[in-house]
Amino acid sequence: MFRLALLTLVFIGVYAFAEPKFPELTGRVVDEAGLLSKAQEQSLADMSGTIERDSTVQVVVVTLKSLDGYDIAEYGYQLARYWKVGQRDEDNGILIMIAPKDRKVRIEIGYGLEAFITDAEAYEMIQSKMLPRFKEKDVYGGIRDTIDAIGTIVSKEYQHDYGAYKPVRMSAFYIAAIASIPFLVMAFWAGSYFFSRQVNIAIRVIASVLVGGFAGFLVWAFSHIMIISGIIALIVAIIAYYSDQNSDYGSIITDMADSGGNIGSGDSFEIFSGGGGDFGGAGASADIGSVLDGLGSL
Repeated sequence: MFRLALLTLVFIGVYAFAEPKFPELTGRVVDEAGLLSKAQEQSLADMSGTIERDSTVQVVVVTLKSLDGYDIAEYGYQLARYWKVGQRDEDNGILIMIAPKDRKVRIEIGYGLEAFITDAEAYEMIQSKMLPRFKEKDVYGGIRDTIDAIGTIVSKEYQHDYGAYKPVRMSAFYIAAIASIPFLVMAFWAGSYFFSRQVNIAIRVIASVLVGGFAGFLVWAFSHIMIISGIIALIVAIIAYYSDQNSDYGSIITDMADSGGNIGSGDSFEIFSGGGGDFGGAGASADIGSVLDGLGSL
């Protein structure tokens, strides 16, 4: 009897301290339960992306196959921390969770947003925006209306205090694109100069790397977007190395445009990740009953 009681206590202790198995963060919308179509996922991701560009607030949506026996508040708190939703030092992430088989939903609020979106407001969004749509089997509509309500609050409250970040983050990609133009021209010039003189290949490599690195650094200084800056640095360096004074530059530019030179202008090409935000367990949960029974694996 004593051994059985001891084993029971050990099992309970292991279960209590074990971390749940979290899904991978693959984008702004992680539809593990299969409740959304691809078009609906993209639409919600676009809404989330707009909110982040306008205010730096990250909104992530996740539908779960199972909570693995955990309370949704505990699971949501740990998942939001694991994914690091929100910006580092601002902790301005929001996680919208739907667990249809467990009949639970939750809106998890990051530390930095607790003053702007209270637990009561999060609960009201669930009751007035999410559940009415869910009762109509419209999962997409419920999430869409919730994100829209979050965007409204953020635009009225959050930007007022953090508006200084808005201009840079809203136009960062466009600033980076514009800033790269003179360096592309410089790359063509540098390539022509060195090829025309048939200098040593090592010198051409060094010159190309320097031109590309300088271009990437200045673009980063304007935009603070490391990925775009790195891509531009690489493109400029390659063009600088392979450019020739006898090359048809017009055809090169045309080929780049035809092959998708506008990569980055849309969430379809976005590489999304959490920004390092933290959570303290604020938010609200609700039991959705049987309204989503039978849905999933679309």
